[in-house]
Amino acid sequence: MKHKVLIVGYGSSGQRYFKIIKKKFPNFQIKVFSKSIKRGSHFLKNFLDINIFKPDTIFLCNPSSERVKYLDLIKKTNNIFFEKPLSNNFNDGKKIWHIVKNKKMSVVGYNLRFLNILDVVRKNLKNYVGNVYSFNCESGSFLPNWRKKNYQYSVSAQKKLGGGALLELSHELDYINWIFGKKYETKAFYRNSKNLNLDVEDNVKIIFNFSNKILGSLSLDFLKHKKKRLLTINGTKGILKVDLIKNNLSLLSVNETRWKKIQFKKNTIGSTYVDIVNYFFNKTKNKSLIKKTSKVRDGLFILKVIEEIKN
Repeated sequence: MKHKVLIVGYGSSGQRYFKIIKKKFPNFQIKVFSKSIKRGSHFLKNFLDINIFKPDTIFLCNPSSERVKYLDLIKKTNNIFFEKPLSNNFNDGKKIWHIVKNKKMSVVGYNLRFLNILDVVRKNLKNYVGNVYSFNCESGSFLPNWRKKNYQYSVSAQKKLGGGALLELSHELDYINWIFGKKYETKAFYRNSKNLNLDVEDNVKIIFNFSNKILGSLSLDFLKHKKKRLLTINGTKGILKVDLIKNNLSLLSVNETRWKKIQFKKNTIGSTYVDIVNYFFNKTKNKSLIKKTSKVRDGLFILKVIEEIKN
């Protein structure tokens, strides 16, 4: 019997995962449920069709604010993939967590953990910089360039759909937790500049105070005309620069005057989507890949941090 996959939502992420699954797992039976697009034989029209289809796996790629509407469907299905973020608020995230915590496979799509440059940093951080005492992280891009078609009506731009820089750019929050841990308190400021005519925050600054005495900062925005994605880590043995746009890793050791490029096996952000799908369906026991994967409890923790920031 063919493995049945349902993709809920057919925006950019739904289309991406549809193409990847269809190519990598041609024997799977794939159906799509979308409120806006229903063309083609692979589209289901309503919830009755979903119940008749009885999916083995669900990819929830719809707006995060609507995930809680699918709790009954989530209960019936063993394998659940949530496009990030898990939900648009902590309370709904908890409802989801209580259902999926004992599922065979549940993953949140923070795919940057599968980017080799970040994995190299996490595994070799102490060798590179010694004891870390601070870091600066930055992610910014110009939303009209990112969401080129009617950006003001995109999920990113609408509060009711789970938009805003904190949720939409929460990849950085996830990999900060992954690399440095979760024992910290935060102070934050966030603003709506009104420059883009949005109803969500488009500019965020967060300070982290870790229990192990690391201080960190994170800047997120929708306003930068030149895309930027950087992590700079300061330690007792040197400074490490991680550029996710250029895919470069550079080290300035304390006794050196020149930056040294660190060589590693590079992959692309595009390939990480394939990697996370392969992991999800192969249910590998590879401990390295298991550590890379963002579980639902990790996605819930991010929602908790964001709620504390907004409160």
